[in-house]
This record gives sequence, C-alpha cells and structure tokens, in this order.
Amino acid sequence: MKKFLFIAVLIWSMVSFAAVSGDHIGTSIKPGSYPPVHPDVFFQAEQFYTGTFSESSTFENIRGGVIPHHLVAHKLIARVFNHLKPQNPGTIILIGPNHNNEGDRIITSFQGWQTPFGVVNVDEKLLRDICLASPLIKQDDQIMGKEHAMGNIMPFIKYYLPETKVVPLIFHHNLTIDEASSLGKQLAALIDDNTVILASVDFSHYLMPDEAEEKDKETIYALKTWNLGRIFTMGDEYLDSPPSLGVLFRAMDKLGMRDFTVLNHTNSGVLLGNKNIETTSYITLLFGIEHKK
Repeated sequence: MKKFLFIAVLIWSMVSFAAVSGDHIGTSIKPGSYPPVHPDVFFQAEQFYTGTFSESSTFENIRGGVIPHHLVAHKLIARVFNHLKPQNPGTIILIGPNHNNEGDRIITSFQGWQTPFGVVNVDEKLLRDICLASPLIKQDDQIMGKEHAMGNIMPFIKYYLPETKVVPLIFHHNLTIDEASSLGKQLAALIDDNTVILASVDFSHYLMPDEAEEKDKETIYALKTWNLGRIFTMGDEYLDSPPSLGVLFRAMDKLGMRDFTVLNHTNSGVLLGNKNIETTSYITLLFGIEHKK
C-alpha cells in the first residue's frame, strides 16, 4: 500500500510539473480527462488548515463574505469555509483584485481550477448570464490563471465544499464606485438563494502592527457605516481592492442583507509571533443570519 501511495504521489508531481512548465497557462494536468483547467500552482500544504474548529457554525442563509488571500491567514480562510460547509452553496462568486492591473477592467475565465483535492468547476451558465449583463467583463485565461487572489482560495473551496462551483471575477484597481455598484446590483439580480459572493481581499499592507491596527479601525468603521465613498479613497495602506468591497456591499444591499458579522481581525505580525515586522492585515466577515449562543 505504501509503495502504491509513493508511486501515485510521484506521478502526480511529474504531471503537475509538466502542466506548470507548459506554455499555456490553462493546460489540464490530465490531458483528455477534463476540459482545460488552470493548473495547481498555488497550493501550499504548510499553509492549508485541515484541522477542526471548536465552534459549530452559528450562521444560516449566508449570502456574502470577506476572506483574505494571503496564506499566512489560512486558518482564518478555513474558518469562513467551515461556516459555509453546512449550507453547501451551489456556487460561489469569488471576486478580488487584479494585482498586476493587467488586461481589461474586469476579467473572468471559464476554465476550472485544478487543486490537490480535484477540479473546481465553473458555473458556466451563471457566468454567461453575468457576462451578458455587464459588457465590462472580458475573458482572459492567462491573466486569471496567475492571480493568487483566486488561485489561493480554490483549494479551500474544493476541500470544504467539494461540489460547489465558482464564478471568478477580478477587478482593476481603478474600477469606479459607479461601475462596482452597477455590477453588484447586476449580480444580486442574477443569483439564486444558493449562491454566495465572497470578496478575496487583504487589508493594510507594509505597516507596523500599531499603524495597521489604526488603519483597520478606519476601514471597519467605514464598512459598518456603509461609507463606500470612503472605501474607494483608500490605498494599499488600507486594503488591496476597494472595487471588490464595492461590488460585494452593493450586492448585499440589493439583497436586503445590511447586517454583517466580523469574525476575525488580525495581522501577519500577530499570526507569525513577530510584532517588529511590516504586516498584512486581515478582516473576515459574513453576511448572514447569526444565531448567537
């Protein structure tokens, strides 16, 4: 049995390397077995939480949320998906920054994502409907395939929600508040009750922990007061994707989900046990009905 497992892992590694080494970013690791998929280049076993959580989920009817994509915060990401697990959504619309600001203003891809746990498939019907509703959205498999705000999250989706499909969308930094609001309203009009919108967003960057804490307080206050205008004035010292929050919050508003719960707020210095380094900060939150114990 051990010999079989060793051979299986060896074959997986060789085929994965071939997929990553190829010229076409969307190459499947099993040619002929699947339609082309984005290869597994993001998974980091040492930064993937597979443990248990002491609390059971206290939420129902979760419609949206915010998660980090910096994998130092892998346990925070996993906690959000642990809350989603009982709900088992059919589709997650995953939105986040286009970190390199490449290509068109809003980018998507119809290709699935290979992970160590299997392929995360795209909800093609919903994505087509969204593309028809918003002419700003363009397909670019190459740019999408190297965006870690998407790729870092896909293994969590497949591990915690193995049957869930995705719709990936990434935004230029300069997407306007009006463009984000329009897309948020369009998403709310197109999705059903079994679809969840998650914004993959990291917060304050390159600050010492005390400075990061102050910036995060401003950001959380702006979110709690629904001051999206303020959010759209914030730079990297606050967060990496105001448009993602703009789309999420406008969609939640359209769905009548005005209340959210902040699950966690911390930074990489705290998680790494070093308060003398520049940090990235993390805020996780959920829009849903919370039953407090």
